[in-house]
Amino acid sequence: MTTVNRRRFLETSGLAAASLTPKLGLAATVATAANSRLSPNFRLKTSSSGAIYIHPWDITDEGINNCYHCLSNKCGLNEIYVAAIYHACTFLLPHNPKRMIKWDDGSAFFIPQHSHWRETRIKPVVGNCVDTPGYMHRIVDNARKRNWGVGFFTVFHFNHSMAKTYPDACIVDVMGERHGAFLCPANPDVRGHDLAVVEELMDIYGGDAIRSEHLGYGGLHHWTITLNKIQTQPSPRDKFLLDLCFCASCHQNASREGFHIQLFRRRVKAHLHRSLSKLPGEWDQGKVNEEWCRNVFEGQLWEYMEIRFDVVTRLFWEIQTIVNKYGAGLMPFGLNNQRNVMAQVDYSKFYPHLKRVSLDPQGETRAVQKVSLVEQVKRVPRWAEPEIAHEQHIYSSQQPLLKRVKMAREAGIRHHTFHYYGMTHREQREWIGRGREAWA
Repeated sequence: MTTVNRRRFLETSGLAAASLTPKLGLAATVATAANSRLSPNFRLKTSSSGAIYIHPWDITDEGINNCYHCLSNKCGLNEIYVAAIYHACTFLLPHNPKRMIKWDDGSAFFIPQHSHWRETRIKPVVGNCVDTPGYMHRIVDNARKRNWGVGFFTVFHFNHSMAKTYPDACIVDVMGERHGAFLCPANPDVRGHDLAVVEELMDIYGGDAIRSEHLGYGGLHHWTITLNKIQTQPSPRDKFLLDLCFCASCHQNASREGFHIQLFRRRVKAHLHRSLSKLPGEWDQGKVNEEWCRNVFEGQLWEYMEIRFDVVTRLFWEIQTIVNKYGAGLMPFGLNNQRNVMAQVDYSKFYPHLKRVSLDPQGETRAVQKVSLVEQVKRVPRWAEPEIAHEQHIYSSQQPLLKRVKMAREAGIRHHTFHYYGMTHREQREWIGRGREAWA
């Protein structure tokens, strides 16, 4: 009798379920989920790596083998950061064999499979490129066969399709208008969604790292749904006040802390009515800084910001805890190790868990930039490794890019990342490959 091992059985079961199910759903993907958990426990690469940010359709439109052959042979890379959830965008794809333009409303590129999803009310809106239950599994498994590192870059709260599907989970401004594109991190359903996403990427797909985007509160530059109609931009301080959330969850959090949120909201609302009705020349153009926040509205703004700060920091910490459980890396920070209410997060809590630190050269000349990188590398904690990002699309020839890559290598940086594969021209991919000795 022919025997079938468990891995092969699960693969066969997953394919059979996919062929029998006309619509993608949880039931059709249980087998595939179990299969992926049998994969080895990969972890973030140490010592050196060359990586690129890539959207899943870039890989599958080109063909997984064709795409990975290019990344390996032409670019010399050994790590990818795959979009797991991304915000609405229009993409120009110069070398995509199937489409030149890609429209996306903001989607998740995996089918929810983890048991954690049973505890959540809101689920990701799955992108139309996800055509089979094993869509993301194929992308990850083929990368693992090449011994590549696999991280996920994930946009959590800035999502038009999620905002449209779950309007009650969105930020609500001081006037009572719901945000059309941004979820509120104080909402328990949103937080449940966030944690389930992380469990999914760590457990089901064995991710080595998550680069988080928009994991806190949103801002004015996230207002757009199609095209903003703002004839004159509000002053920085009025923008800041317009960004504050007063949804039911924020009300409840503030009330539990003994904060008089209704009084504060009335004060902010009255101020904005007075300020925005004036001609722009009469607006307060002062900076948004701690001094202003501590003193305006008799100190109430700063008190409210402290509450928001605790909301976001707790959420980050819950996610950090999950990531730690799987031996992976959460990489939303640089070298900052300060408690920063203005930035919404207590960076000092996460500093001991850094695995990579993204550095940025400062200065006008290459020589000055190199000095700044050397100094930054010295400040990287001993348990972490320095990393640098390159935007190859800003260069019109290979020499400036290669000089930057070489400079980073000489400064002691062996982890290099590039943006974004699908929007990169063919020649630029070859430039990346010519710099491969920096991370080889």
